[in-house]
Amino acid sequence: MKIDLHTHSTCSDGNLSPSDLVDFFVKMDINIASLTDHDSTEGLNEAYERLGTLDTHLELIPGIEISAVHPLVRNSEVHVLGYFMHYNDPVFQQTLTYFRGQRELRCKKIIGRLNELGYQLSWDDLKPTGSSIGRPHIAKALFEKGYLRTPKDAFKGLLNEGGSAFVHQENISMQGAVDLIRSVSGVAVLAHPVYVKNYDAILPTLQEMGFSGFEVFYPEFTLHEQKQLLERAHQLNLLPCGGSDYHATGVSGENLPGTGGPTQDIFNELRRRAKAS
Repeated sequence: MKIDLHTHSTCSDGNLSPSDLVDFFVKMDINIASLTDHDSTEGLNEAYERLGTLDTHLELIPGIEISAVHPLVRNSEVHVLGYFMHYNDPVFQQTLTYFRGQRELRCKKIIGRLNELGYQLSWDDLKPTGSSIGRPHIAKALFEKGYLRTPKDAFKGLLNEGGSAFVHQENISMQGAVDLIRSVSGVAVLAHPVYVKNYDAILPTLQEMGFSGFEVFYPEFTLHEQKQLLERAHQLNLLPCGGSDYHATGVSGENLPGTGGPTQDIFNELRRRAKAS
């Protein structure tokens, strides 16, 4: 079984449309996948429509990745993945619309700081393909203008936390993100914990907050990191989840769909918890 619970489309910072992403899942022979765009479920209806036209065994799970305030480190954030939500709920969608508005304001502030630093960049240079815009769009624009060798270089002292053009965004607390996901019958999973500051102190608090698990099988983590995280998941009675975090960047060596993800047993338990919520 190939299971991938972390991917992105053009509705946030991915480069494939939801339809093209579904086609790629099929090409890669993925059994179960989730589209987890940032603060957005706008791509899900298109993805399901495309899936309905195909003769495939692929199962598509509704997902999202919500940016939340770090509970321990000021001006830092964590990402909370949600699965199996009843995503068409109007209150849920109204909240996500607000989050995306905050994302736009943040990007405009970042552009202002970049201008002060001498970078000639405007809002039109970002060319967003969806309503959920973020720092990766700015990184890509800086790369296209010749300021960077690769878009990733923007996160080495410029757009990363503590970088010269970094602007903190306060949308929702970590607990609030979990509560929001569970309010629409979803289950919450902490995304890429190794990238979260002080994650060792956060993991023991996850179950009390209502998390079902955290990402372990994430291809950017070393085998040693995955082994350590797997042990912690067992100790804390949390589900070891994961996914490729595929964005279709076109960069050589990018982890493709199916290169990260949980076992079928873990996925089945995740589904069971969602049905029980």
